[in-house]
Amino acid sequence: MQAIRGTPGLFRLQLTQYWDATQSVPGNQDESVILRIYRKQNPVLIQKVQVPLQETLPLTFDNVACATLRQLSFTQARYYATYQFNPSVYNDPGGYYMVWERCCRNDALTNVNTTLLTGVAMAFYLEFPPMTRSGVTVTNSSPVFKFPNGDYICINNPFTFDVGATDADGDQLRYSLVTPLNGYTTSTAPTDFDDSPKASYPTITWAPGYSLSNIIPGNPPLTINPTTGQLTVRASKEGLFLFTVQCEEFRNGERIGVVRRDFQLPVVDCSKNTPPAAVVLANGKEASDLVWCGSQPLVLSVEANSDWAYQWQKDGENIRGATSDTLQVRVPGMYTVVKSLANSCANDTTSQAVKVTYVTAPAVKIGITSPEPYCTGDTIRLEAAGQSNYQYQWQQDGKDIDGARQAILGVYQSGVYSVLAKPANAVCDGTDTARITINPKPDATIKAPRLSFCADDSTTLTVNRQIGDRYLWQRNGAKLSDTTALLTVRQSGTYQVTVMASTGCAALSAPINVNRYERPTVLFDSIPPICANSSNVVTLRGQPVGGTFDGPGVSGTRFDPKSVGAGTYQLTYTVVSDTVCQTRTSQRVEVVASPNVSGQTRYTMTRGGSVQLLTQADQPIRTYQWEPPTSLDQPTVASPTASPAETTTYQVTVTSAEGCTTIFSVLVDVSTPLYIPTAFSPNADGNNDVWLLSNISAFPQCEVSVFNRWGELIFYSKGYAQPWDGTYKQQLVQTGVYTYQIKTGNDPLAHIYRGQLTVLH
Repeated sequence: MQAIRGTPGLFRLQLTQYWDATQSVPGNQDESVILRIYRKQNPVLIQKVQVPLQETLPLTFDNVACATLRQLSFTQARYYATYQFNPSVYNDPGGYYMVWERCCRNDALTNVNTTLLTGVAMAFYLEFPPMTRSGVTVTNSSPVFKFPNGDYICINNPFTFDVGATDADGDQLRYSLVTPLNGYTTSTAPTDFDDSPKASYPTITWAPGYSLSNIIPGNPPLTINPTTGQLTVRASKEGLFLFTVQCEEFRNGERIGVVRRDFQLPVVDCSKNTPPAAVVLANGKEASDLVWCGSQPLVLSVEANSDWAYQWQKDGENIRGATSDTLQVRVPGMYTVVKSLANSCANDTTSQAVKVTYVTAPAVKIGITSPEPYCTGDTIRLEAAGQSNYQYQWQQDGKDIDGARQAILGVYQSGVYSVLAKPANAVCDGTDTARITINPKPDATIKAPRLSFCADDSTTLTVNRQIGDRYLWQRNGAKLSDTTALLTVRQSGTYQVTVMASTGCAALSAPINVNRYERPTVLFDSIPPICANSSNVVTLRGQPVGGTFDGPGVSGTRFDPKSVGAGTYQLTYTVVSDTVCQTRTSQRVEVVASPNVSGQTRYTMTRGGSVQLLTQADQPIRTYQWEPPTSLDQPTVASPTASPAETTTYQVTVTSAEGCTTIFSVLVDVSTPLYIPTAFSPNADGNNDVWLLSNISAFPQCEVSVFNRWGELIFYSKGYAQPWDGTYKQQLVQTGVYTYQIKTGNDPLAHIYRGQLTVLH
């Protein structure tokens, strides 16, 4: 728990796990952990903080062969995050503790009872003081254990191991061995962890014969120096041993914090085959204390032999990946190499320590005389400032530049440039480095959908847009106020744009010519109203000639009102100039509906009679004209009276107020009156023996019916080709009065005659 200075309550929280590759699988490698924070006095949950997994690092072993033999493979997993606490919440004088629990531990542990059905769990535990006391901020970081080497213990050999921590506040640290915590999680609930505070956390159960005083058996058994944190043991039994180092933090004699780290150390039989210690060489000679020039490469080496395995160390810590027979030294320090058999587990040995000290090189400084920005096409002048007798060698990205041996160098490529400089007789080069970045010039290519446009239109000029770029447009050499990547152009001219990138590099576009053209003046002759049923088509006219007419009912230069019907329509006339500018104008044309005339289209009358021809129009009518005018009382009115002597078809021409006409026809059917005798005498005397209807032949579709006084039908005839002879069922009817009905036809104008008929004998 590391305080970030300058911001009260801001901490970097880190939880470190070590995964055994032989036991760990993705299912038990958590992507994040939830830290629970409790008050120590009268425990209560204060808050929970989720911390993600950020990185994993392999643990490097000194002796690879022995690690492989024991299948030792560990990964350090680091969970960390920066978190802002509210210091005013953490003000209890008794302090606080932070905990995370998880099941289960490695079941190959030797000194722990791993036969429990619940599994062997673990609890990570840390105590810290209040963040404020009496309103004053308390700054404290917990001790930090260093990243351990992948060590193991050779049985019956003395072994020491430094587990000491460092404290950012300079507080006193005290170390002790304590029993590892088991916590409350189990194999069936490996991550279940309720929020209730605990008075304490249960510890693991030691295997028979093991205890806190006998964690790793031996002479001596495992002990720790309470001041330095150095472990000591001469192990007498092989196995994988678990133990916990507790580091207590004291300030002014008061314990203010506690942090615990669990360790697993294997004890293996390294046999008595101990290789001779490696001899570290520098430039082919055995090395001890080396004074070296920092600008020169320094390579330490040992015997190259495939029988041996090597692990280089700096200041006692394994250098990850440094397992070859050579080591490139780049920083001062104390260097050693651990030598072991490459293919079998045996004792390993450590070489002599080689202390490397770097000396100060001759002073040299690279100056850059070319002003920024540095852009493509520029040459940047580098000048090495040294003594007059210096010899120089320039390098680019670590490689010598052929012939570059002067104090001044011109460069035109990005890279890291270094200069090595020294007096003629010096053995150590001074060096300085300058990183040169040549920025590309921005793209200043103008693009346009078209380079000409009409007077009331525009075009757009654009350049490639990049975040941070600035733009300066000009027309005919004069600056414009527009400063965006898009310019709307409404005037002719020669346009250019200067694009300035955020790096300071600028580029001027090639000029682009834009032309603005006037539109032609266009006239469209007006069109008077026209009747919808007019058979005439209208010829359309516009100026200048050669344009295109368009709209409903238009075909070429003609407008046909019949094709569209009554209504108001907009017609357009478009003229395109030789510069492709077009002008369009329009006229509205009204197509007037002709009158709609309704009325009865057929009348029936008897000769000598008369009938009124009724008509009605849906709009005001200026004139009516009936043809033929004969037998009409008024041939110029809407509904004249007709009295023709014979069947006649009349037509009326109706003219509306707008001059549109409609013709309506009426048929007057004139018939001769039917003569119906009221009596006859069917007595076979040759006079009036049948009921004779003298002109019934004029009504071939007639229906004649006779009924007795009880309404019974005694005679029916469709047509009257055979007159009634006074019989019913082949017997003469009795003298008396009968009722008749004569229907002259089936059409709507048919007439029905009803009356009484007397039969005499």
